[in-house]
Amino acid sequence: MTFKHIVGKNLRYNFKRFLSYLFVNSFVVAVLFMYGSLLFNEILAKDVAMQLVTDYIEIAAYAIILFSIAFVSYTGIYFVKSRGREFGVYLTLGMTTRDLLRMVVFESLVIVIGSAFCGIAAGLLVSKLFYLILAKILGLTADIYFISYKTYLLSLGVFLFVFLCNLLFTGFFIRKLSILQISKSSSTKELSKSRPVIGAVSAIVFIGSLWSCYAALTGNVWINDLMGENRSNWLMADMLTMFVSLYFAIASSIDAVRAILKRFPAMYNRNILILSSLSHRFFAYKVSLYIVSLLIALSLFFTGFGLSLYSYTKKTLDEYVPYEFMIESTNTINVISADEIQSIVKANGGEIGTFSPLEFIRNENYRTVSGELIFVNKASIIVSETNFNKHMGTSVDVAPDELLLAHNQKGEEGERIDYDSLLTVEPWRAGHTRAEAFRQRPMDAGQFVKSLGDVARLSYEKAKTRAMYAPFIDSYGNVEFESVMANVVDDSVYERLRGEEHGTAYLFNLKSGDGARVFESLLDALRVKNGDQSLWATSEAKLGEKDVAENLRPIFKEERIDVTLRINGFMLFSFAFMGLLFLMSSIVVLYYKIVTDIDEEKGKIALLKKIGLTAAECRKYLQAHLAILFFTPLLIGGIPVLFLLHASFGFTVYAGYLMVRVLLLYGLFALMNTAFYRSLRKTFFRGVGLAA
Repeated sequence: MTFKHIVGKNLRYNFKRFLSYLFVNSFVVAVLFMYGSLLFNEILAKDVAMQLVTDYIEIAAYAIILFSIAFVSYTGIYFVKSRGREFGVYLTLGMTTRDLLRMVVFESLVIVIGSAFCGIAAGLLVSKLFYLILAKILGLTADIYFISYKTYLLSLGVFLFVFLCNLLFTGFFIRKLSILQISKSSSTKELSKSRPVIGAVSAIVFIGSLWSCYAALTGNVWINDLMGENRSNWLMADMLTMFVSLYFAIASSIDAVRAILKRFPAMYNRNILILSSLSHRFFAYKVSLYIVSLLIALSLFFTGFGLSLYSYTKKTLDEYVPYEFMIESTNTINVISADEIQSIVKANGGEIGTFSPLEFIRNENYRTVSGELIFVNKASIIVSETNFNKHMGTSVDVAPDELLLAHNQKGEEGERIDYDSLLTVEPWRAGHTRAEAFRQRPMDAGQFVKSLGDVARLSYEKAKTRAMYAPFIDSYGNVEFESVMANVVDDSVYERLRGEEHGTAYLFNLKSGDGARVFESLLDALRVKNGDQSLWATSEAKLGEKDVAENLRPIFKEERIDVTLRINGFMLFSFAFMGLLFLMSSIVVLYYKIVTDIDEEKGKIALLKKIGLTAAECRKYLQAHLAILFFTPLLIGGIPVLFLLHASFGFTVYAGYLMVRVLLLYGLFALMNTAFYRSLRKTFFRGVGLAA
């Protein structure tokens, strides 16, 4: 028999195994191709919303590339080790390592060509649907389908690089190990031992790091004080600790289950074969369980985060943008009167319904908390009680020594008022510079007040301060809306401060007319008044400097909704795509593992039948193994993510609303997992010679 005959017979004999390996690699190529087409799409690159989330898209692309490298590496190494017995037979029969390597190179060439072709073909076919879904989410009517040559370079380049590394590993594996070691590799590819002490310590560390993350996200004072200014680094370290400790805790977790069941001898003895099997499988399948758990955790996190962000935005848009139009006017920027606005609206076929000019004084907000003076970095304005009541249709009464904090974001009014307030009033640039200097070099309240000199300021005790929610103004922002706080004060106090630094927010709704036409006319008029025709070329509502015209672009609610939902649509699509990728990857890992282990399981079932087990008992035995692989990761990976997502929703009163959606998503994951388990169980039973 010639070398070519041996290679051909080997390919035919292992056809199903090679097919599963080709499927895995084709899947990775297709995923890289589809996301690469989004990353290098020149049509979408011109879209404002896409430009604003480019950083998120690129970060997601890096994550997918890293995942692809890890995924292909794991499956490649597992595939090689699962063929150890086969390689050992060839070496025993006289084939040299050089011949074996030639055979592997030929097989790899077939798999590379097949994977590249199938992956690109699948990517081209699915990418059409990919862009149809994206266009539907974003509400786009134009054709956005575009495939760049860079897409091919990315998908094939990453895949070929990883596959080459796997080939080098295979060469090392065959050259350096003895025949006996290679032969045993298929049965020892995931061999592990029970280490109860390490497992118990790892479980404690995992729970501790999980609680630490939860406490930090929910604003636990002690944890945040401990973390200090390095909070982000601490959280990253906590996440890393969770990932590492989880690996060591998984295999030993079954020991705890067995210890508990031993207290019930009848139940334990009745299921001793299954329990012994579970124990062995937890040790042997530690790597697979860990990888699948991580994939499910990442899938739930990314999909849940994207869904929550999109749901939260849709829920709060009317809260953040209560008026259709807002023009913020100062003494030097957007200088326009109410009559001029009404004339422009009327000249363009519009009729104003609600119109309310809100006069305010911009200020910087400092608070004394537990004897320490801090700067509150948020948009803050001072409004008289008369103007506020007229604007909101309320009847609040504020005494000269009282302060009413009106928040335009729900939930902030419920924050505990345990501070005294100090409001400084000076031109925005001077106030901002002073605040930045204070943050760099903090000082106590007495020193700071002395440093103010003649700067106007207001002081209020916490006992004289109260808060309320009021949608009194439109918020700036595209990805995240900046909340605004109005310091409502007595009229006499306001009049003492009122000078040349006051501004006006003109807020109004149309009763009828074309809002887009009216808005463009208002922009044109303000460009003329500001003396700059290049202003506001895009719909991006920047935050930051309040004495620069670019940052005081008028707000048009319809435009805000369109841009915001498109931005969040991009993010939802990107995160959901990554979540679906990780979920499908977990299924692919399970499928690949089961297919490659069928021959090994078939031998074990034959031995179990020889010692007297019936077909029904063998099915029960195998079903327990499959249940571990399919459902344990759903618990190990899913529950901690639900825990952390719940903590991250603490910033809003809509936490329950968002959490319900995440729980429904988790339930959908469980249903999909169950459906795949039931379908693959039949295939597995048939493969090992048992009727389903």
